[in-house]
Amino acid sequence: PDCALGVLNRSCREERRTDIRIFSMRNPDRSSSSRRQTIRSSSNRTRAPFVLRIGSTCIIALFIHLVLFCFLLLLLPSLDREDAPGIHLEQVRVIPTTETSVDGVGMPGPNAAAAADISGEKATIAYAISVTSCGGREEGITDGTAVLAYSIRRQKSQGSKYNSKLYAFVHPAAKKCSSPLIDMGYDVQIRETPINATEIKGEFLRRTIQVRGCCQEKELLKLYSYALSEPVAVHLDVDALILKPLDSLFDAIIDGVESSPLDTKDMELHGNSSLPGQVDAFFTRDYNLSAKGKLAGMQGGFLVVRPSMKVFEEYRRIVLEGKHYRGSGWDRKGHGGYYGAQQIQGLVAHYYDFVRPGTAIELNRCVYNAMIDAPRNRQGLCRNGERECEDCRAEKVENIMSAHFTLCQKPWHCTNHRSYPRLCESLHREWFRARKDLEIESGTFVEQKGEHNPKIFLGYCKSHMRGYIPIKVKRQH
Repeated sequence: PDCALGVLNRSCREERRTDIRIFSMRNPDRSSSSRRQTIRSSSNRTRAPFVLRIGSTCIIALFIHLVLFCFLLLLLPSLDREDAPGIHLEQVRVIPTTETSVDGVGMPGPNAAAAADISGEKATIAYAISVTSCGGREEGITDGTAVLAYSIRRQKSQGSKYNSKLYAFVHPAAKKCSSPLIDMGYDVQIRETPINATEIKGEFLRRTIQVRGCCQEKELLKLYSYALSEPVAVHLDVDALILKPLDSLFDAIIDGVESSPLDTKDMELHGNSSLPGQVDAFFTRDYNLSAKGKLAGMQGGFLVVRPSMKVFEEYRRIVLEGKHYRGSGWDRKGHGGYYGAQQIQGLVAHYYDFVRPGTAIELNRCVYNAMIDAPRNRQGLCRNGERECEDCRAEKVENIMSAHFTLCQKPWHCTNHRSYPRLCESLHREWFRARKDLEIESGTFVEQKGEHNPKIFLGYCKSHMRGYIPIKVKRQH
């Protein structure tokens, strides 16, 4: 009887072992697994009353918990939501990080960088250059791109909150001279021109785009900046230099103009123009190339954009349609008749002036992409069409964010500065300081003894024009 009630004393255990042996002798063909199952079934039957007692206890405990839960539900309406701990649903901001482009490829949306900040990461800004040929002086591809890359990377040490990634769009014709770019840290991408010039419908554009401008139709390589995956892309010419972090421009594109410290003095707001609600691009204009009363094109050495495959395809469509006419330019709207009108200078200006107006900001060319150009023409009129115009030659070097060595000549030309503004000397000195810092940082610095204006060129120029001492490039990781 005790064994039937589940009392597992010694006699019960002996009795069970005996029952098992007898069962096994009577069923020699049964497998061991079947015997184990039989033993478990027998044991469960002896424990049934015990299980019933456990089950009753669980039911009582469940009932008590149910009563407590109902009591808490009655108290919830009296709680003040603002005082309750934790995160409320309405406080959670869902940030889209991608948008679907026209070809179905996921591209970063306007809040991609904000999403990265939430996870503790900073947005990465794409910096791109284009190499269309191996002609000209070799220093442009080696020394120019090396110092430019250093000036981009050093923004972090100057307080920038953004990371950077370097790209080089290289035309197949320039492939043989592009290998140094890899050592400098550029992601080299060999790319054909975005359009086939022979497929352009308009006869005038099809003929002139292949013979005019600095690089003919190959300059359209710069459009690949719109096809990058970063939230912001900056395209620069290789004779450019970043002097201060460009964070205010990136903030305006990623977070909106109202979230950016960008000042109106850094912009060119003509007439009654106002700030756009969403900024998709920044650029400067080249008023030196436009005739009186004509529209001015953008300056092709500096372009900051929000990448978008949709915009990229729009550019391709505009060019292939070929509606560019002598004098009147694109769609006869006025962007024509000046240097580079068939390429980037005219195309980008036309796009943001007429195709997508109110989505770009023209920057102050004395502060960004500074070329130190004269503000007035020979008649004394402001080149930008305004009554008053700022003289970029009088700007202080400490106020300049980025420079572009066009009118001041390339640093590696070791120019005589007699006929150039004094500010050109200061900007050349800044370029050679960046070169020296790069060499010190990379462990390749050797004191140079060039005697041509050493206060400006820091010993890197032995003589005017052909006396430049090239840089020794060390692979960047």
